[in-house]
Amino acid sequence: MNTSCSSWSYHRTIAAKKMDLMAWVRECAALGLDGVELLGNHFPGTDRAYLVELKKLCADLYLTVAMVSADGHLTVSDDAQRQKEIEAIRKWVEVAAFLGAPRVRFFCGSGAELTAGGSVLFQKVKQAVAEVAALGAAHGIVMAMENHGGTTADQLLALMGVVHSPWLKLTMDTGNFPPTSQVGPETYASIERCAPQAAIVHAKFFNVKPDGSDSEFDWQRIHGLLQHAGFRGFLSIEYEGKDDNEVAVVKRIAGFLKTLR
Repeated sequence: MNTSCSSWSYHRTIAAKKMDLMAWVRECAALGLDGVELLGNHFPGTDRAYLVELKKLCADLYLTVAMVSADGHLTVSDDAQRQKEIEAIRKWVEVAAFLGAPRVRFFCGSGAELTAGGSVLFQKVKQAVAEVAALGAAHGIVMAMENHGGTTADQLLALMGVVHSPWLKLTMDTGNFPPTSQVGPETYASIERCAPQAAIVHAKFFNVKPDGSDSEFDWQRIHGLLQHAGFRGFLSIEYEGKDDNEVAVVKRIAGFLKTLR
């Protein structure tokens, strides 16, 4: 397995303008990571000159652009808004194609909304996810749907089953299965079920110990489940703890994850 980092891990640092996306890429190289995950909302713009500079920097630092991350809310009840969400994802597919990223993360939406909407909404979301997968297919990019917004393993695997596209995989976030941000009774079972469909794994950390491990999530167990599933891709660090010193915390996490490769 390779290591990368989501720029979300530094979202407070970036929001405070203590670091921009270019400086963050340099930080990832200094940590000895193999790749970077670039969040759409951290780009200052998508003009060609900026994208050329960003692509060149990653190449110079020997960093793979593991993924470009869009958002998305396909479980909305309003059909017109759902189409706008698809078009917003399209923009980031085009950016990823230029940068040479083989994956784009997107959100399905809310698990609670999907349940409440019943079969009618499920069919609409199915069609929307199929359209997103087709966007990726047109550019040779895997569309990696994240278990975000309280979506369950059952919901995501059901959508994947009915869409049945080779261009649709998962961004499997180890900390997002309900109950989110903590280990619940189905956490490890959900990871085990979804791991075979993972295009990339969000290595989610909350309460980071001095050695870089998490105080609640058992990363030796998670790593074993990923190995058993044959996952050989990126473990992308996503720190969501309360420590404002994101630079120091992610440094510890990076050191820990590299011991699992």
